Amino acid sequence: MLKQLSIQNYAIIDAIDIKFPGGMNIVTGETGAGKSIIMGALGLILGDRADSSALVNKEKKCIVEGVFKTDNKSGVKSFLENNELDGEEELVLRREIAVNGKSRAFINDTPVNLEQLRELSTLLVDLHQQFDALQLGENDFQREVVDALAGNKNIIGEYRIIYSEWKRIQKELDELKDQKHQFDKEADYNRFQFTELDEAGFRENELEETDAELKMLNNSEGIKSALSKVYFELKESESPLVNQLKVLSNQLQVYASFHPQLPELIKRLQSAQLELQDIAGDLNSISDHINFSPQKIEQLNDRLSLGYKLMKKHGVKTTTELLAIQNQLHEKLQAVLNID
Repeated sequence: MLKQLSIQNYAIIDAIDIKFPGGMNIVTGETGAGKSIIMGALGLILGDRADSSALVNKEKKCIVEGVFKTDNKSGVKSFLENNELDGEEELVLRREIAVNGKSRAFINDTPVNLEQLRELSTLLVDLHQQFDALQLGENDFQREVVDALAGNKNIIGEYRIIYSEWKRIQKELDELKDQKHQFDKEADYNRFQFTELDEAGFRENELEETDAELKMLNNSEGIKSALSKVYFELKESESPLVNQLKVLSNQLQVYASFHPQLPELIKRLQSAQLELQDIAGDLNSISDHINFSPQKIEQLNDRLSLGYKLMKKHGVKTTTELLAIQNQLHEKLQAVLNID
């Protein structure tokens, strides 16, 4: 029940305090006396739209404040608890309109939004106006009257809870459907990219090793020629280096007993001879395994070309990074399957 209404700087009212004692209160007056202005001010604290055009003095704010007795209504108590507002036997609703048209709302001096103010006002005030009789022809109003007469309050409350839960679940389902639709759109492109990489079938460090092998094959004739020349000088020339070291070592061997350092030097010459002999063998083995092959070079070029094309496409520089992208695409495709 409304106990008091205070209005400052609204329409034609500078300031007024109206008290409403218990029982019926009637506000009367001739046309233009201000009855509708009082109702308009009351509407502000019930959550109606506000603007600065209603201010008498454009240089100071408008304040409308109403004091209500709650009569310990359970609905009011629930509202206050749900919105963490202080609850008393009396509630003070206040609306302030600044000179720039912005408004603020308060319940017991605690700032609230207009939606909260409107929700509370429906629990405190039944406002009937001139054309309210038109609601009699509206289906929603008729249904509310029938439910009220039938005492369906608890049933409707349960229905609203179930309906809200259904709407929440429906919203989650719609979001999942939208997400799946987006995944499906992306999946086609991801599947194409994954298949492309999977069919390429690169192994770890393959492109780096292929590049090194290709460089070796492209220079195979020069490498083989150099190996043959060195091998020839070590083993097959008229005076092979290996044989020369052996001859030099034998020449010193005759005088080994006459100088203390000669045995060590002879030993080093013999070691050098054996090392050069091993090197000659390795050179010959490497030369045997190097063969210029146009077919192999073409195969490696094709493989490398494919790899470089895919690396450029995905913006990476190594085989490892390319394989990491392939794994990421596989995980995305699995996620699309799992969302079902």
